[in-house]
This record gives sequence, C-alpha cells and structure tokens, in this order.
Amino acid sequence: MARANWISVEESGGLQAALDALPEHGGTIWVPPGRWEVESTAEIALREGQHLNLIGDGRASVLVSTMSAGEPLISIAGAIGKWWPDLRITVRDLAFEGGHASGDALVIDHPNDTMIDACFFIGHGGTAVNFVGKGTNATVRDCWMRDCHRALAAENLHHLTLHGNQTRRLNEGQVQREHIYLDRNCREVRIVGNHFAYGDAEAIVLDGTAQHVISGNTIEGFMTAIQALASRDMVISSNYLHGPVGVRLAGACHGFSITGNTFINNTEAAIRIEDASGSGGHTISGNVIRKSVYADIVEDRRQGGIELGDARDCVVASNLLEEITEEAAIVGVRGGGHVVSGNRIARCAGQPVRLTCDDWCAVADNLTDRR
Repeated sequence: MARANWISVEESGGLQAALDALPEHGGTIWVPPGRWEVESTAEIALREGQHLNLIGDGRASVLVSTMSAGEPLISIAGAIGKWWPDLRITVRDLAFEGGHASGDALVIDHPNDTMIDACFFIGHGGTAVNFVGKGTNATVRDCWMRDCHRALAAENLHHLTLHGNQTRRLNEGQVQREHIYLDRNCREVRIVGNHFAYGDAEAIVLDGTAQHVISGNTIEGFMTAIQALASRDMVISSNYLHGPVGVRLAGACHGFSITGNTFINNTEAAIRIEDASGSGGHTISGNVIRKSVYADIVEDRRQGGIELGDARDCVVASNLLEEITEEAAIVGVRGGGHVVSGNRIARCAGQPVRLTCDDWCAVADNLTDRR
C-alpha cells in the first residue's frame, strides 16, 4: 500500500492535527517510527462513512502520554446512537506508553466494526482498551498489555472477540485491578487463546453478564482466574487455570458449562460457588484438578476441590481430582438436586464427596481409594 495518500503524524504536526485532517470518507493516519509525545487527549468524533485506519510500524511507533491527571491518551467516538452504522475503526501496529498517573490508553465509544490488532500497551494508569457506550463486532487480537491498571473493559458490547493477547503485571509496577472486565450488557463474547499472567486480583470478571465462551486460555498467577457475579449461560472450557481459586461463581449464577479445564495449584478451591440463593444448573465435567508437577518447590501445598455451596441441580461428572487437601474433594451444603457420578477421586486427604443438601442428590459410581 502506497503511503502517498496516508496522513502522517509527523508531517501534520502531531496526532491531533492528523486526526483533524481525516477527510469526510475517512482514511489512514500513519504514526512513523519514533516516540511521539501526547500532552492532551487526542480526540476524534467520526461520522457515518468516515472510516479510520490508525496504524504505525509496530513497536517502533510509540505514542507516549505525558498526562498525569487520569486523562486518556486517545478517545475515538463512533456514530453515536446508531447500532449498525457504515463505519469501521482499525488501530494496528502501534505502541502506547503511559504513566501510572495517566488514564486509559485507548477509549472507543460506540465501537462498531472495530479492530485493535498487534498493539503494545504499557504502564497506563487506566485501562489499555476501554470500550464504552454500546457497539457490536469488535476484535482485539495479538496485543500485549503490561503494567496497565486494567487490560480491557467493555460495556454493552455484543460480539467481542479477544484472541492471542497477553497481559502481565510488572514487578514493582502498579497494583492492578482485574485484567478483563465485562459488564452486564455484554453478550456473545469470545475470550479464546489468550495468556493472562500474574495480576493482583482477578484475570476475568463477568459482572452480571451472559452468553460468553472462555476457551483455550492460559491463566496463571491471579488470586482468582475467572470470577462471575450473578451471570449466566457461560462456556468455560479447555483453559489452564493456575492460582488460589480457579473459577468463582458468586450470587445468582445460572447455567455454566465448566468442561475440560486443567486446574493447577488451586490452594483455596478449583471451583467455588458462593451465595447461590437457589441458582445453579451447572455442568462440571471432564476437568483435571491436581497439584503441579513442581509441587515440591511450592511453599503452599494445599489443593482445593469443587465447592457447590448452596447451588441447585448441578451435574458433576467424569472429573479427575487428585490429592485434594480439604476435608472433602466435592462438597455441597444446602441446595440439592445434584448428580455426582463417574468421578475419579484419588489420594485425597478427606472425604471424597460430602453433600449435606436440603433436597435429594444422586451420588453414584465415583471411583475413590476408600474400600
């Protein structure tokens, strides 16, 4: 692609000037290699049909926030109030550098048909990518988000895909919130094939939301890998979940399928259900729950199991639980209507299964070491 028709940040006199020069039909704004300081939020409000392609030359093109009062580096507004506008937003091959007193790196309001691709975010005091307003069809892929207060947040966003991204805390960096946050109005989100590492709180928070797939991710070094608050209809499959709590369901969560995951070194619980208040209907199957092969060098040798709490109508089947150190490997209190069957519960310190339910439960054909 020839650069003759591109708008250069260097030739325009800065990022804001380049955004201001975007023609009515849209175009490409190019950030050349180098460090480009941004002293106040660069903003653009796009009109329908005014497509934006903001690109750089990879990590060589660095936008640096010098702000220190929580301001975002870039704020992009799509066609406000329109659900399916003719408007496409692409941000690709750029590095965003902030300070702990700065705000979000990239805020996109009404992010319809938006692609964030191969970008690098570091040190932002806010969120690396923050989708606000409402929108549909957004993708964030192959991005690297390090030492940001939060990696990604979305509100009222349908059909969001996160793929191939990496997040990480920085030693001696800032204290972080959850890395990924989805609010109650998000729908049909796919979080697939990412690596979330070493945060101070949760990797993923699902806040009253529904109908997402979280699959094939490596999640390690968080207090809780996946936390769902009053959410429903989720698929959590084929993930590697390493940390004190693997999956935590709090409040009225309904219809989770937690299948085929590997839970490692969950010193508190692999799966913990709290304050279900009559909710449930979860399937927990085909998971492996055990200590790491490196357990001998881990100071805390505890391994938690499956805690159903007061949930109802759960199926717990065909899981492998090894060397659980809690009083019971699979435990439920109050609730009822559970089917616990076909699990292999090996070398556990306490009871294999303990259900003290208010209603009937079926417990059958679990293979344990008890005779």
